[in-house]
Formats: sequence, C-alpha cells, structure tokens
Amino acid sequence: MGNQESRDSLAEQKKVLRREIRHRLRELNPEYLLQAGLAAAVRLEEHPLWQKALAVLLYASLPTEIDTAHLFRLARQRGKRVFFPRITGVDIQFFFFFFERDLDIQGPLRIPEPRTGLINFADWLTECANPNGAPVPEAGSRTEDGVPICGIIPGLAFDRQGGRLGKGKGYYDRFLSSIEKTVLGYPPSYPSVSLYTIGLCIPEQLVDQVPRGTSDILVDEVILVP
Repeated sequence: MGNQESRDSLAEQKKVLRREIRHRLRELNPEYLLQAGLAAAVRLEEHPLWQKALAVLLYASLPTEIDTAHLFRLARQRGKRVFFPRITGVDIQFFFFFFERDLDIQGPLRIPEPRTGLINFADWLTECANPNGAPVPEAGSRTEDGVPICGIIPGLAFDRQGGRLGKGKGYYDRFLSSIEKTVLGYPPSYPSVSLYTIGLCIPEQLVDQVPRGTSDILVDEVILVP
C-alpha cells in the first residue's frame, strides 16, 4: 500500500509541475524562444562533446519549446548526421533528417516526425560508422570508445542535477535506459555508442528539483539559455 501511495504522490507532483510549466511557456513570446534557440546554438558550437559527435539526436520543436532550427542548421554545417525521433508503439526510433519536407505531423502526440522511408539510426551505425568494413563492436549504450553521439533531449522542466520532466508518456526514459530501443528489430551487434545527453532549458523551465522515480533517467548535462 505504501508503494502505491508513493507512486500516486509522485504522479500527482509531476502532474502539478507539468501544469505549472505549461502555463509559464504559453505566456512566452515566440521571439523569446527563437532567441533562446540562437543562444543554444552558440553554446553548443563551443561544447567539446558536440564538436566531437559524428551524429546528433535532435527533435522538431513545438511552438512552446526552444526553437531547434538553428541547432539543426549548425549540425548540418558541421557535417554531422542529424536524426529526429518517431514514435513507434511504446518506443521511439530515430531517423536521418535532411530536408524539412521529410517531416510529417503524425503519431499519437501530433508532432512533426520523420516520414517513412528514411534511413534509421541503426542502419547509419552499421553502414556508415564502419565505412572500411571494420569489425563491429559489441552493443553498448554508454561506452568510452563507441561512436560519439550527442543527444539533445526535450523536456518540460529540468533541474541542475540532470533531472528531467517529460510529457508523461515515458518515451525518452525508455530510450535513455537502453539505446538499443531505437534499433528495435536489428541484430544486437551494431556498433557501440558513446551517447552524451543534453537538456536545453530557459529559466522558466528550471526548477530546484524535478520529481523523480526509479524509471526516470537523468540527462548528462543541463544547459540554461539564453
């Protein structure tokens, strides 16, 4: 009974915080979020792990989120592969994104997602990360010598310890708990990945502590902009 009460309390805390943050974000001027996106691009361009990354996991921003268009352009200018998420069942998979026309409004949350037929993250890892036919390392989500990937992870709220409040569906928590989730249906021997995750937030999204349960995954770094 105590565990159920604890889960109910945690769910209620998250619900209240989501409501509060959504209210704050709805009050913002779209220009503010655009400028925050510009500031985020400037910060990330100087970030050593962004610079090192061969690929970036990004997402199409909604009107109440930090604009990610500048990050997308920055990644392309620096020759990085950019992958956007698409919801598949209870998980997300990432697909190579190059043109705006490759996005469609779809999925249960009605957000811009990559259209069908695009190269997915698993194919890029197996075919592009080893162009000379080098032996494929064993699978692993957080190795020191894996393919360097920078993941920009969306969230409604963050804290300075890496706590993140999502929209409540758990897609990113499941992904972050095991990057193999993004390559569902592929052999387990794709190249290992060194994934570094960053949460971008504005002051209105930064809280002292995000309510967190055992299944909630921290991001590696929270960057406050502008």
